[in-house]
Amino acid sequence: MPQNTEDGDLTKQRRWIIVALALAALLAFCAFPATTSTDVFKTQLDRIGVSYQVPREGKAILVNIPAFELIAFDRGVPVLRSRIIVGTPWHRTPRLTTYVSAVRFRPTWRPTPSMIASGEYADRVWPPGRNNPLGLVAIRLQPGLLVYLHDTNHREKFDQEYRALSHGCVRVQQWDRLVAFVLGIDLAEVHRLANGRETFDVPAPPIPVTLGYFTRFPNAAGQIVDHPDIYRLGQA
Repeated sequence: MPQNTEDGDLTKQRRWIIVALALAALLAFCAFPATTSTDVFKTQLDRIGVSYQVPREGKAILVNIPAFELIAFDRGVPVLRSRIIVGTPWHRTPRLTTYVSAVRFRPTWRPTPSMIASGEYADRVWPPGRNNPLGLVAIRLQPGLLVYLHDTNHREKFDQEYRALSHGCVRVQQWDRLVAFVLGIDLAEVHRLANGRETFDVPAPPIPVTLGYFTRFPNAAGQIVDHPDIYRLGQA
């Protein structure tokens, strides 16, 4: 049976887009010398006894669970700070160090067995789109880790002060800027891909990701802020 030429062209075009995006992300990941701002931020952390080591080269992502905040670093300098939603005290976001593996545009989603048992969600696969609980994009971490950094279909919840509301994944308010940071592309390209019709993965450079728990941490103005110990861990 003859192959549809138009479908074949679209497949080739999609492959070239994925290759180009992966290459752009890899180039953006290349290390550069650290700046003096790195030392300023590190000094602040040392002063309050925070164990997080600010990377002096390349990119990195820090999720500070009790602060409900994600910080993206480039050569040690915070270049993005976004509100996030983290796991409830009963479905905690884990504390760990991992890395980005891929960005999935227009993801599908299926609830976990515990979600189905609670009656919160029906046992079905949710199709891609704005009503999907993962939103338009999910940043996948190391293979086998079922914790994502993702968009959401309930963006209004970012307006709440207390945001320990998820089943463990990290919902990111500025998901589009985070994807642009990870892949090294502009916002217009992110939105074009996220609003397409197909579900596909773009390989991403292994940007280190720390899911940390720091109840004392500098804010964007450099002031030390005390955050609630939402998981009752009794630590800074």
